[in-house]
Amino acid sequence: MRTSQITTTSRRTEVQRLYEIAAAAGIFIVEGDIPGNESARYYHSHRCIVLRAGMPYVESLCALGHELGHAHHGHVCRPELDARARQERQADEYAAELLITAADYRLAEKLWGPHDGAIGHHLDVTPRIVRAWRELHSRRN
Repeated sequence: MRTSQITTTSRRTEVQRLYEIAAAAGIFIVEGDIPGNESARYYHSHRCIVLRAGMPYVESLCALGHELGHAHHGHVCRPELDARARQERQADEYAAELLITAADYRLAEKLWGPHDGAIGHHLDVTPRIVRAWRELHSRRN
């Protein structure tokens, strides 16, 4: 079916785009085991992102975008809760900006209303990234 071919091709292109962003920034990406329940982790000292092996497409894409946000902002592990929360918000917002355009968001919200899960499904992102995009753009307006 033509639709699934387009979806597969566009998904491959989106992942490739994020890998190219990482390569341009000198960041290596590997898949492997990560302790705990994390989807991914950025190691600033090694300029390396480790993605949990075998994740579904949307989770993997959003985790990669999020970790690229940590790299972009030069985040290192911080023990203070407020600093960690700020870093996580910044990384989510960076991922949201990478993965969602304003036009795509408007169309998804028009089709599905304000439901984060439905918008995320439509845009191939997690509800968390939808919320980050919405919050970032509400602060800008």
